[in-house]
Amino acid sequence: MNQRPNPLEIPEILARVGLYIPLWMKSIPNAHLRRSGTTSTTTTLRSLRPIFDPQDLLACILVNRTWHDILLPILWFTFDDTYSRSTSPVAIANLARHHAHFRILELSRSCPTILSLPLKQLPHNLIHLDLSGLDNNEWTKELVLQNPRLQSLHWQGGDFHRDDYGTLDGLALSKKLSRLQELHLECWRIDKGFMALLRRNPSLRTVSLDFVTGDIDELNTHPAAIGASVTHDTRALDKDPYDTGEIDEQSTHPAGIGASVTHDTHGLDKDPYDDNDEEVLLPNMTSLTVCKDVGSGALEALVRLCPKLEELSWMGSHDGDLRSLTTNIQQSCPSISALTYSTVEVMEDESAYAGLIGGLTGLVELQIRIPSLGHLFTDALLKHASTLEVLDLRIQRDRKTQPTQRADLRRILEGCHQITALSIEGSSSKASDLFTFNWACLRLHRLFLSGLHPLTRGHALESDNAAVAAMYGWATLSRTGGEDSTSSTAGRYDDPGMESVSGMGTESGLEQQYGAEQFMAPKVSTSFLRGLLLQVQNLTLMQSFVLNGVEYTRTSDHLGPYSG
Repeated sequence: MNQRPNPLEIPEILARVGLYIPLWMKSIPNAHLRRSGTTSTTTTLRSLRPIFDPQDLLACILVNRTWHDILLPILWFTFDDTYSRSTSPVAIANLARHHAHFRILELSRSCPTILSLPLKQLPHNLIHLDLSGLDNNEWTKELVLQNPRLQSLHWQGGDFHRDDYGTLDGLALSKKLSRLQELHLECWRIDKGFMALLRRNPSLRTVSLDFVTGDIDELNTHPAAIGASVTHDTRALDKDPYDTGEIDEQSTHPAGIGASVTHDTHGLDKDPYDDNDEEVLLPNMTSLTVCKDVGSGALEALVRLCPKLEELSWMGSHDGDLRSLTTNIQQSCPSISALTYSTVEVMEDESAYAGLIGGLTGLVELQIRIPSLGHLFTDALLKHASTLEVLDLRIQRDRKTQPTQRADLRRILEGCHQITALSIEGSSSKASDLFTFNWACLRLHRLFLSGLHPLTRGHALESDNAAVAAMYGWATLSRTGGEDSTSSTAGRYDDPGMESVSGMGTESGLEQQYGAEQFMAPKVSTSFLRGLLLQVQNLTLMQSFVLNGVEYTRTSDHLGPYSG
């Protein structure tokens, strides 16, 4: 009679169990930091970083040979050099010795010891590779090329501070990489080989181009490509990477290490330049981020490749590409639900910005910098009133443009009843009448206002505002020092650009330069503050808001000033 096998001796089951054995433990600030009361964000983040603690997994590895063979690859799954001891001789020796097991590699600094390792001692089965802060583009290129199973690649080719940009060999990449789902390129010069790389990777879902120069050939991005058939074999792309029922080269689980590679590479050795007339289509891509450099060429045609695009973030030095981008969006991907558009120089008029959002349907998130707020833009915005949940408006402070029209702000506050997060930076000093009506956005729980309120003369301490807030059941916190939640590239221009609503209350440029303690903001007028406090009392979901860079937190449900 055959004895039933122990489930924990079945490799597929054991490999799945191994995923739930914790390798990291939460870090607790040491006693010295607690006693010193340090408020340094960098120090705090470093002290709270998780600690690699594989003791439980090591104990399991020692149980028997089967457990050893199955669980050992999990131990060597990720190498990240941002941790303090990751570049120690022992860590680097483990990287070289167990290079075949690693699936995730993140290198953010030049380590001579790692750079001196022969490529054959570096990982070649990676699914995720992050290369930033390295100067040797030839070395990083060879590392990328020896990992044909990559699904996610973040690659920095230079340093924008030094105006140093690498030249991307898209042709070579297109011959090796065909499974990419996420691609993030930073500080590169691209040529027509980049289109070949996109053509070979129809599985791409997210593309980010930060400070990339070059042009996109519109001949290969005609909107007629929408709905065209895709001949690339992508059958395994949606497979659960941890499904160990069938171990093959597609599996990202360590149990797949050592499996033979049988995927079809038909056509990968063909010169991609031979089919330049072939239209490129990325049917799976839902997110595109472009942060243009001053020298960036025409990249607007990229949106033509993405008929199912849901999220678009577009930043640059000026808005000279706005009308072309609008045309491409309307022709190719009008179903975008999350849009960010921000440039340092705003030269187009309000109608161009109204056209950008007016051609879309069902926006859920909008972050945009506009020259002025008038009827044209407001009419276009209100088309999304039934779906819009996140709104971040930056109204340019320009003497040549009209000031914020309070009637249009009122239309927004009365019409967009689905908004949960609202940020408005305006250019009006007569907005006190915003509190003469009830806001319709009762779901609002995040609010950031700046520039809409009159200020007292001179720079004063905020104690007076704190006293007024206390009367209404609100307390002021110290000037906020949260990190900006936008892309790391947003701050590279002289103008800080957009600030994500999710990061409301972040430091202003002056605070970042001189420190919050040394920067005194103008005090908000008492009448404006009282009006705002009375308005937000009715917003029961709101527990805090940011006004003029100061965070106010609800301390009670009191609906009016305290008596006595």
